[in-house]
Amino acid sequence: MKKGFFAKIAAVSMLCLAMVSIVSAQTENGKWTKCSAKKWVKGREWANGLNIVPDKTTDCVKFATQYHKDKTMWEKVFKFLKENDLANMPVGKYPIDGNRCFVNVSDAKTKSPDNVLIESHQKYIDLQYMVTGAERMGLISKADAKVVKPYNPEKDNANYTGDKVKYYTLSGKKFFLLFPDELHKASIWTSGKETTGRKVVVKIAYIAE
Repeated sequence: MKKGFFAKIAAVSMLCLAMVSIVSAQTENGKWTKCSAKKWVKGREWANGLNIVPDKTTDCVKFATQYHKDKTMWEKVFKFLKENDLANMPVGKYPIDGNRCFVNVSDAKTKSPDNVLIESHQKYIDLQYMVTGAERMGLISKADAKVVKPYNPEKDNANYTGDKVKYYTLSGKKFFLLFPDELHKASIWTSGKETTGRKVVVKIAYIAE
């Protein structure tokens, strides 16, 4: 009986080592599956001790891929969020890596969804985080949206309209990661009236596949 028990333990250990090897290889090659990327996100290597979590809508494969394409820059992002008094620092723009990565700190006002256009970017990834207060973030597929303002490279922005927007709450320790061509509608009120909260938006240069 003991022999069978130890044999099972050995088999499980071998399987775990095999999984670690596979994930390590995928990290080195820059190729991720949904399974390996989710495990990496849950492992929280990226957080560097910061107590925040990505929203469930986050594309883990894109997160893992972009992080490992420029790990140093992403480490700077989470170091900035960890080491600064985000709730009390002055409103403004803070550089992390020149124009490749910077932080906008604002006292953002929420709005009616009717007064906010859907948008997308191409050059930058958005990391959006509410330090205090709450808002709703709307997401919609590109197939369900109609362009009303074509992409402007100077502003890195295009605008759309669409009725099939799904809303998620942005508050607490949660943040949204929005990759190029992921259409979103930010700063939407949660209770039918305007509120103000401290918001941090990190713009991170997207590295093409």
